[in-house]
Amino acid sequence: MIINILIGVLIFGYALYHMTKFFRKSTQGKCASCAQQSSCTTDDCGIDWDKTIQEAQNQSS
Repeated sequence: MIINILIGVLIFGYALYHMTKFFRKSTQGKCASCAQQSSCTTDDCGIDWDKTIQEAQNQSS
């Protein structure tokens, strides 16, 4: 019985953690929470794939 409660608490805690993380990122705005900030050169936070590919190729060489 205690193991079931512990597993339930872990599952709900994990879900609550990810929901909190999601809402914090969503309140930062589109570009502030973007994972591609280093290659973002546009005003609408679109990914510049040519620049991203070029950076990846330069790092691998």
